[in-house]
Amino acid sequence: MSLDDDLEKLADAAVTDWPEIAFSGQLDAAIRDLYRSHLLFPQSWSQEECDEFVADNADQDATRLTSRFDDLIDIVTDRYGRQHGFLPHHDDAAAMIAAERKDAVYELEGNIEALSDELTKIATHTAGRAVASMTGCSPASRRSQSKTRRRSR
Repeated sequence: MSLDDDLEKLADAAVTDWPEIAFSGQLDAAIRDLYRSHLLFPQSWSQEECDEFVADNADQDATRLTSRFDDLIDIVTDRYGRQHGFLPHHDDAAAMIAAERKDAVYELEGNIEALSDELTKIATHTAGRAVASMTGCSPASRRSQSKTRRRSR
């Protein structure tokens, strides 16, 4: 599936099943699946490294998204109240909150782009190096450091 399709599916599920999707851990799992399927990891990474990267970032984003979903209740009703001088009808408020929550899920696209950039930099930085590369400990590095030291007489 494309990223847009996956985001739409996640947005629909998150809005429809809120708050159960957050409490059950399904939101975290859905974001992890989204990241696993749309991020390209460095070839040198093990599956454990990929899983750790996904878990760390997906957990942070799920927490942010959960907090944002809760905040949107107040944000939407307050904004409507300031614009119109009265609070929206319950059904209208629910529809506006659902639309804002969908938009919040679509913001994950920017997170995926940022994570892709980060992974590209990591892959570029580590290209051609062994997993436990100690480039700074090479003989050439030691020679260049020894020139800066003064020999004691």
